[in-house]
Amino acid sequence: MRIRIFDSKEECFEAAASVWVNYAIAHPTSIIGCCTGTTTGPIHQLVVEKYKKSPFDTSNLRTVNVDQFVTPNPCPKKLTMYHSMRPLYEGLGLDEEHGMLPSCTPEDPDAECEKYERKIQMLGGIGLQELGIGSDAHIGFCLPGTPFGKGMHVTRVSDKIVEDIRTAPQHGVDPSYGPFYGMTMGLKTVMHARFTFPITVGASKAQATYNAILGPVTEDVPASILQMHPNCLWYMDREAAEGIIGRVNPDGTIIK
Repeated sequence: MRIRIFDSKEECFEAAASVWVNYAIAHPTSIIGCCTGTTTGPIHQLVVEKYKKSPFDTSNLRTVNVDQFVTPNPCPKKLTMYHSMRPLYEGLGLDEEHGMLPSCTPEDPDAECEKYERKIQMLGGIGLQELGIGSDAHIGFCLPGTPFGKGMHVTRVSDKIVEDIRTAPQHGVDPSYGPFYGMTMGLKTVMHARFTFPITVGASKAQATYNAILGPVTEDVPASILQMHPNCLWYMDREAAEGIIGRVNPDGTIIK
């Protein structure tokens, strides 16, 4: 694992977007794994801005999402991560075959997970996997306690996500339609990416960042598995890095 600490979240986002764009330029037929959330949303916006200023070939680039909702039946509207990903898709000109999401209304969610994972492998696997990390160190919908050996699977979403489903303008679904489930890449799926690229910003992520990087590798801290990945680059701002400042070598490796 290599770590880079930035003075502000804005600098971190800008640098993260450059990593994303540079990887896409260097690997124009690759798959880039994406996350939705308050960390990755601004990064995707910057990716699009960079693309508009200096267009690059996206005709064979593909993105895959770490997670997607399963719309309850019945429910008056679709629950989907497409709303969060649309700015990136439209900004880079990615159609449904290139900005890939599992169906949010699958007849068989478990079968949809298997189909999605098979398609990723058939296309050559994930090259760069961007990762937002939750304040409890979750990845996607993989909450603390999720087995490391799980691939893409269906799981109940957290209470925080249920609140987002209720209040977010793009969702606005009454909680009475729950319980709510999602499809998520498992930690096994994430670890199969050739490069993993977690990003954490803000004081609310400091404890999760510390636990994931300096704590034991444990299923209670899902992101701690990234310690075992051979090509992990972690970007963070100084607030998120509060617990590890002074524990990083000049080359970005951890001082044990």
